[in-house]
Amino acid sequence: MVKKHVPANKPPSASARPVGRPSSYTDEIADIICDRMINGENFSHICADPMMPSRAALYRWRASRPDFDARCARAREALADFLLDKIEAMADETTELNVNSQRLKISTAQWRAEKMAPRTLGPRVNTEITGSMVSVQHTTIDVRQLDAAARDAFKQALLSARTIEHDPNEEQA
Repeated sequence: MVKKHVPANKPPSASARPVGRPSSYTDEIADIICDRMINGENFSHICADPMMPSRAALYRWRASRPDFDARCARAREALADFLLDKIEAMADETTELNVNSQRLKISTAQWRAEKMAPRTLGPRVNTEITGSMVSVQHTTIDVRQLDAAARDAFKQALLSARTIEHDPNEEQA
């Protein structure tokens, strides 16, 4: 068997094909996936369809295509709205005989909806400061261990704090 010698400094040809399997992503498949999510299906159910890509492929598409990722995020919020409608229907179907099982189903669906659309459906967090005691924690930063960009950002932050602390407008008032 004769081995062919290829020089190491030879530039790649212009017709070199990309490494790996080509993506099966199309806008039509993306539309179908988002439509199915809006109509109440999650990734697991969609990917169980033999005509659809695998979950791994969907996550690769989301990582490599910001437009598809944004569409999936909006579709996921619509899926949360679908779950809210489903919760309302489950509540309407609740009887004295199935109240405990319905409570579990409703609680689970509510939790999923909150996780899918945390901005609109998540718990509201209110921070309230009361009292006169303020605790300050001092931290020492060794700027010698920071890279140049971090040192510049740190310097700008210190200069900004200094101008706020010694604002000439405050002294006139």
